[in-house]
Amino acid sequence: MADTAPASRFAAYRIRPPISRRYLISRLVNAALTVWGVITIVFFAMHLTGNPAALLVAANATPQQLAAITRQMGFNQPPVEQYFVFVGQVVRGHFPLSIVYDVQPLQIVFQRLPATLVLGGTGLAGGIVLGLSAGFIAAVGRFPKVRWIPVSLLTAFEGIPSFFLGVVLIALFAITLPLLPLSGDQPPVAIILPALVITLALAAPIARVFRTSLLETRSADHVRLAESKGISPTQVLFRHVVVNSLGPVVNVLGVQAGVVFGGEVVTETVFSWPGVGQLTVTALGNRDYPLVIAAVTVLAIGFVLVNLLVDVVAAALDPRGGHR
Repeated sequence: MADTAPASRFAAYRIRPPISRRYLISRLVNAALTVWGVITIVFFAMHLTGNPAALLVAANATPQQLAAITRQMGFNQPPVEQYFVFVGQVVRGHFPLSIVYDVQPLQIVFQRLPATLVLGGTGLAGGIVLGLSAGFIAAVGRFPKVRWIPVSLLTAFEGIPSFFLGVVLIALFAITLPLLPLSGDQPPVAIILPALVITLALAAPIARVFRTSLLETRSADHVRLAESKGISPTQVLFRHVVVNSLGPVVNVLGVQAGVVFGGEVVTETVFSWPGVGQLTVTALGNRDYPLVIAAVTVLAIGFVLVNLLVDVVAAALDPRGGHR
């Protein structure tokens, strides 16, 4: 009996072992490989259309100008040599000059990055709060007959494309009821509508996973043990059920980070939000491909870093110690 007591206390309070150095190194290596894969895809995307120099000159450039740019950028060298040169340049942050702005494109991207981070962070925070609230109500709500409603509503919003939902919100709150600005050039209230689009896209999967995790954890052995010890139902619910149900939610956030970074391109364009997403679409329209490449690379690296952070947090919340 005495031998099982420590294990019981471990199960009841879910003591989490520290994250091992081996796990952190493996995640860092995976992140680096992912970034390398993104850079490789960008390189081949540049060469699929033929001579990449054609993307770096004006549409009315003469053959002599095209040939000069080809030699200057080294595009007349063997593809393998071009690849290693390109990877080295990206690692050092050296991209071809922006065609429209005639400066290093990373300089422009970093000017727009704070707006993207603010919008993404606001939408992510809203999605977490709304999703956790809906999932909690669906699992342990006081009125079983109606507690499914919040998750169902969020799932319905999830099925609406972001661009269409954005247009509807603009028509309703900026035109029909002129309560909010039409575009993103009037902060801070201008962030409400685009952040709401991201929030609604994130909240549904978070709510469903949190609900399922809560229901599974409520029937776990350590919860029954806590109840048998006479701990109050409120403490059991929040200390033993809710806290230990957050791990799967964190894993979902890693996947949904793609919604934030990828979906912001559409959302920023619809709401004219001055972030990297709108910058990318504008650069595509202007055939400013160096700027497009820099923006895509930064967004991809941001996505990888967010997933790395989520993996580490999820490992820290994992009571099984599978990350050791």
